[in-house]
Amino acid sequence: MSEYILEIGSGELPYSEVKAIPLFLKKSFEDFFEGGLGLSRKPVILAYSTPKRIFVLIKDLPGKTDGREEEILGPPVAISYHDGRPAVPLLQFMKKNGVENIKKIYTVNQKKGAYTAYRKIIKEVLLKNIIKEKVPEIIKNIPFKKSMFWMDRDIRYPRPVLWILSVFDGKPLPFKYGNIKASDSTRIFGQGKILIEKIESGENYFRLLSKKGIVLKNEARKDFIEKEIGRLSKSIGSFVPEYDDEFMDEIVGLTETPYPVLCDFEEKFLSIPEEILSVVMKKHQRFFPLRNKKGMASSFIGVADSNTKALNPKNLAVLNKNIRYGYTRVLRARLSDADFFFTEDKKKPLSYFTERTKGIMFYEGLGSYYDKTERIQETGIFIAGRLNFGQEIIDDCKKASSLLKFDLGTHVVYEFPEMQGVMGRIYAKHAGENEPVSRAVEEHYCPVSMGGKRILPSSDLSALCALSDKLDTVFSFVMLKKLPTGEADPFYLRRAMIGIIEIILNRKYIIKLEEIFDHYFENIIKTGHNFGFSEKLCLSRKDELKPLFENFAVTRFKNHLLSEGYRPDEISSILEDGAGLDFYSLKLRIDFVSRYRIHEEFFELAQAYKRIRNITINFPELVYYDIEKLTLKEELSLENKYAEIKDTALAFVHKGDYLKAMNLLYRLKEPVNLFFDKVLIMAEDKDLRNSRLGLLNNILLLLKNICDFSALSY
Repeated sequence: MSEYILEIGSGELPYSEVKAIPLFLKKSFEDFFEGGLGLSRKPVILAYSTPKRIFVLIKDLPGKTDGREEEILGPPVAISYHDGRPAVPLLQFMKKNGVENIKKIYTVNQKKGAYTAYRKIIKEVLLKNIIKEKVPEIIKNIPFKKSMFWMDRDIRYPRPVLWILSVFDGKPLPFKYGNIKASDSTRIFGQGKILIEKIESGENYFRLLSKKGIVLKNEARKDFIEKEIGRLSKSIGSFVPEYDDEFMDEIVGLTETPYPVLCDFEEKFLSIPEEILSVVMKKHQRFFPLRNKKGMASSFIGVADSNTKALNPKNLAVLNKNIRYGYTRVLRARLSDADFFFTEDKKKPLSYFTERTKGIMFYEGLGSYYDKTERIQETGIFIAGRLNFGQEIIDDCKKASSLLKFDLGTHVVYEFPEMQGVMGRIYAKHAGENEPVSRAVEEHYCPVSMGGKRILPSSDLSALCALSDKLDTVFSFVMLKKLPTGEADPFYLRRAMIGIIEIILNRKYIIKLEEIFDHYFENIIKTGHNFGFSEKLCLSRKDELKPLFENFAVTRFKNHLLSEGYRPDEISSILEDGAGLDFYSLKLRIDFVSRYRIHEEFFELAQAYKRIRNITINFPELVYYDIEKLTLKEELSLENKYAEIKDTALAFVHKGDYLKAMNLLYRLKEPVNLFFDKVLIMAEDKDLRNSRLGLLNNILLLLKNICDFSALSY
């Protein structure tokens, strides 16, 4: 079997591309080899990457494609001939497939009728020739986030392409990509040197890179870095705090010869809050902070991209010294700035920064961040009332909402935007605010992802502030009619709406977003000049805007439920009426349907529901029935059973006890079936007919409190 090697060498790639490009190339080659080449077996495709090179190895390739015959269907016989001669559809089919002799066209019978056909003979072809033609196209189609182009605008890549290695069975397989001609050579970067090495096989390639200290496989680099930072931190009695996968992916994507180095900084900087130290080291310098039993340590680990394979101990010591000096010097400068900003901020009262938010615009037409906090407070107090929160939470909500955005006016957040919320908590606590208020200032940005987990507000006060902030954002952009379309979401409104849903479900809040929208419109939009809204927004019409919000919210809720594994028909059976956008109650019902739909009682109730719906579907307006018109035994039995269980069943539904409600409603099954078997529903007497339909519609509405059974697929 044959093998093919492709390597694209370039300037240092962004770490996101280092992760994405191999995945795309692997999938592209898989699709290519499965796309009609007629290979008897699938080749093995491996793809790896470093900042300087993207590598693909394809093994178990045949030397050439298999020769074969392939039957190609043409147009139906009925339209292929006219007066015994080939008609236009058949002539076009013959031209497309290069058929010159009409005798090569024959008839085959298919399920849909008789069709013309042609048996095409596909000759065997050297696979290397096909690969040579295809590879430039595959490279050209890589979907880069950002790319550069040169003389040929169709030739793009994130960084300048420096070389391309292309080898089939030990021999060069040359092609051109832009002005680069592929060869059988790769490049190795050492201490100020670039070595050009010829490659004959995948085994030869891996051996060479390993010998030169290059860790090609992404997972291997990750494992190596994790092992080394663990060893270095342990050597000084410290440990590496938890970090998220994205941070490690970035470090892995920035190095091909990772070399972790243990460094130190002055202990005086430990007076800076740990959160600032961590952000400066991780986000700004890509260093691993360290902790010990006392807290943050005055040490850190930086991962250099340095090839130390060929260095003797003396030169290695010099390299270590230079790396430590460089890393410590650059970190000292950043920490000095952070220390200065933090010290200056603490000198001023919170009111100073709150006043500054009046000059920080939230969005054109929506006022400043100060105006936004005013709207958040109004919305928060309303939600607190609907959720029957105590006066203590309401008072804390008034205080916390006024402080939610003050840290945007601080020096630290201006310099380190990632610290908003965190610095708000630190400064609020320093100013003497109580713990719930201080915590809410930080947690109103939740939910956030950290270490592969979703972090949600830890208290009702934090949840209240987070909900009010996100609802204000969504409502505001609804007023501007700037909800996201397609993939674009420049204002992160989908993320805000998902956050609202997650908080409501996590805290088990029974509240209707429809009511919050109504309050927002009547008490904030109509008096928008008091809350920073433009005059034009104050003239908005609720009947135009409310459906926009409801559709946006329900769509996000559906997507959230689908991501949790609920089936589309289960979701549709509940979301038809929306229930005022009471997402927690809706989720309980959907969960009930999901768990009990396979139970016998539920299934039989669904059949009864569908039986009723089939006959009443054209008469939904008939909900009144005259009891005196119902004289048959089966009619009275059904009406009596309906009247007997109605109020109790609705009470169970109101309490969220859907199992008891279902078991009670199941008592309607037999009376319903007897009603259909013994009673002529569509009687000639109009009043009698309408009363029978009215009774059935009332039962249908009662059953619908469980779900719309007709939406379920069995």
